[in-house]
Amino acid sequence: MRARWLCLAALAAVVPAVAGCGGVGISGGAEATGNQLAVYSSLPLQGPAAPISQEIINGERLALSQAGGHVGPLKVGYVSLDDANPKTGELDPGATSTDAKTAAQDTSTIAYLGELGSEATAVSLPLINAAGILQVSPGSPYIGLTSSLDAGQDEPQRFYPSGKRNFGRLVLGDQAQATAQAKLMRGLGVHKLFVLDDQNPFEVPLAQLVATQAQRDGVAVAAHDSIVTTPGSVFTGEIEKIVGSGAQAVFFAGGGGSGAVTLWRALHRAEPHLLLLGSSALVAEAFASAIGSAGASTYLTTPVLALAEYPPASRRVLDDYRRQFGGQPGAYALYGFEAMSVVLDAIRRAGSHGNDRQTVIDRYFATANRDSVLGRYSMQADGETTLSRYGVDRIVDGRAQFYRALDIR
Repeated sequence: MRARWLCLAALAAVVPAVAGCGGVGISGGAEATGNQLAVYSSLPLQGPAAPISQEIINGERLALSQAGGHVGPLKVGYVSLDDANPKTGELDPGATSTDAKTAAQDTSTIAYLGELGSEATAVSLPLINAAGILQVSPGSPYIGLTSSLDAGQDEPQRFYPSGKRNFGRLVLGDQAQATAQAKLMRGLGVHKLFVLDDQNPFEVPLAQLVATQAQRDGVAVAAHDSIVTTPGSVFTGEIEKIVGSGAQAVFFAGGGGSGAVTLWRALHRAEPHLLLLGSSALVAEAFASAIGSAGASTYLTTPVLALAEYPPASRRVLDDYRRQFGGQPGAYALYGFEAMSVVLDAIRRAGSHGNDRQTVIDRYFATANRDSVLGRYSMQADGETTLSRYGVDRIVDGRAQFYRALDIR
């Protein structure tokens, strides 16, 4: 599956080839047709990420509903699409590509909200960019989507075949996470670190960013190794190397599958005092519930904070969410609400050109000192926000629980 993702992501850089698959063409028309606009959402609606996606979708719907479905004389409709494989629940590059093409071919499309995962965005972004449509993600932290710093070959250029930026994300990206990890290490008294990654090309750059930032902050890096964490992997030699290095902590950039669980438990057995640091990819119930006593030594950085850490305006939105959809929403509902809200604001600020795609993109990137449910922020030219707080989770009774917020600016 990883190889398939990479293949499609690479193909996506060659827009004419991808756009032409199956006889599908993509138009880069500058203006949406008439006064009826469409905002598309593409998220995994199957599998383990489905509950998060539903919160995001409900947040987006709530924001549009509170705007009355209008921005001045322009009517705004909403279309929710699924980028997951309906049989496996896993992210499906074919479904993602289809979602992006569907939005790109709709002449009323003014914005595309997605994807949740960076791998999916690597597929959809070139297609949406070629169509000249604003893309706002509530997730997708991969550094290569916005910057060349420790990114893959020809990144981020390969995601922007038009030569113009059209992508922004609301979560803080990998560089912010690396800064948060280094700050966490200082707070924990770490002086020597061992860095690991699972060879996933969307995770390897994060490991390098963490190693670089740690060294800048005075933390010695014993080594940076890439390992295989497929089911059944054995880590005896690697663990001996880590313990023998004298490192006080290990940082792992990778997914939370069964191989990562085996690694975590083995590290803790070999050296119970070793601090186990992980990225936001590990903030998942399946991982947290399976690592056993290693949870007591685990610290996971995450862009998602506890609800009490968000501005007072978020309380009203969450109350409105409960009244409209029921249940107890988490922070991702706020990310969905803001994704739709900032798009509607960009349309509003475009004035009489609210149906002009490039003008809406320009207004989005001109967002400055915006007071939102996520906090006050501005958009930067690379697609990052100026939000300044990153979270840390601990594992308590087999579940990831918010521990503290770090100011990373």
